[in-house]
Amino acid sequence: MASSQPALSASARPAFAGLARRIAAYLLDLLIALSVLVLVAITFRLLRAIGLWTPAGAGAYFSPEDAWRALGVGAKLAIVFSFVLSQGAAYLILFDASPWQATFGKRLLNVYVTDDEGRRISLVRSFGRWFAMWAFGLFGGSFISLVTIAATRNKKALHDFAAKTLVVSGRPALSGELEPWRAVIAFGLPFVWMMGTFLATM
Repeated sequence: MASSQPALSASARPAFAGLARRIAAYLLDLLIALSVLVLVAITFRLLRAIGLWTPAGAGAYFSPEDAWRALGVGAKLAIVFSFVLSQGAAYLILFDASPWQATFGKRLLNVYVTDDEGRRISLVRSFGRWFAMWAFGLFGGSFISLVTIAATRNKKALHDFAAKTLVVSGRPALSGELEPWRAVIAFGLPFVWMMGTFLATM
């Protein structure tokens, strides 16, 4: 749930985060999100090494295309959802709506997310912001966002325009502690989902 912190006045509004800092924060967050996928891969290697799991068709010719065609609709959707989670969807949504108003990458680079009035965003708005970023990215919107961040006064990406959010420099005035449950869900959900999906389909 979003905070009830008051909107910032025009004179108190902090500087908007620039392109270089936003790209650096994004790359850090991408590495953090992909660490879950690395942990899944390590876990599967350990399971195989101790004999608790063997991939279907091990030792025989394996065709990814044939394996994909053989899967049912539910299994295919589970794999697609695993791919989405591996890119940090839960992590970005939960952390940007947290008391930090930032992911680890943003926090390290001293930037955070607000709504257009300078307030903490809700989970619903955070989800909308992530979904807009993901959807625009499918159609090359990420490259357009590089231009809009560099060229607009508020330094907004396309998904910021869609979600009515801002990325600003500094720390939130009423920043609190990050709740542990956010980290558990942000990293635990992708790990459990990917493990379950791969065990059921491989």
